[in-house]
Amino acid sequence: MKYKKRYKPFYKQFLRLRVNVQNRQKLFKFKKKKWLMFQKFSKNQLKFFKRFKLKDQFRLFATKFASRGNSFQKKFRNNLQERKMFSLFYGGLKKRYFKTKINDSLNSIKDRSSIDERHNVVQFFESRLDVVLYRSGFCLSIKEARKFILYKHVLVNKSFVTTGSYILKPNDLVEISDNFNSRNFVKKNLLKFNFWPIPTKYLLINYKTLQILFLYTDSFNLAPRFNHYLNLSSVISNIKNW
Repeated sequence: MKYKKRYKPFYKQFLRLRVNVQNRQKLFKFKKKKWLMFQKFSKNQLKFFKRFKLKDQFRLFATKFASRGNSFQKKFRNNLQERKMFSLFYGGLKKRYFKTKINDSLNSIKDRSSIDERHNVVQFFESRLDVVLYRSGFCLSIKEARKFILYKHVLVNKSFVTTGSYILKPNDLVEISDNFNSRNFVKKNLLKFNFWPIPTKYLLINYKTLQILFLYTDSFNLAPRFNHYLNLSSVISNIKNW
């Protein structure tokens, strides 16, 4: 008897990581016992004084105890979790794409003395079309943004784009199709969007015409804002040795 190939349940990935990295509200509706501790911890992280605290991805991080987590087993586990968290944060990217694109972004750095590798990696992934639609609130998840783009609802510089991995360049104009269903879908999402964290500075968004002007450059003043801390140094160093 042949068994169909079964994929791992999507939400169990957050349970293993113990972090709701995509801010999925559906996780709080699960009633099984294994979810209770996770829900309690996540609700604690959503308290008023923590909910509006943004995480700086470019800070210097040093452990309080030098000997903690230095075993090979713990390092391997932590590095694996950091890669998985980074991949999930950007919509669950495939392993091969994740590896090649980080290496490409690192190889594109000409003067390594003047720019942080972490900034270059973040800049690449924040330039993806599906991520931009999610950051602007036009779509409520990156996965939803990919489907929206696939069915020809999004134009870049007056031309339809059907791949969510399309990389935007500075001064690219993103628009929603004139189709009534396309614009109505985005308007309904904007009513559900809580506008926190505040849309990033590198996106000039016109919510009346549903247009986005992409302005991401090498300037550190335009760095994106995150509600979760991603150990980018760990991710990059392990990708190099992968």
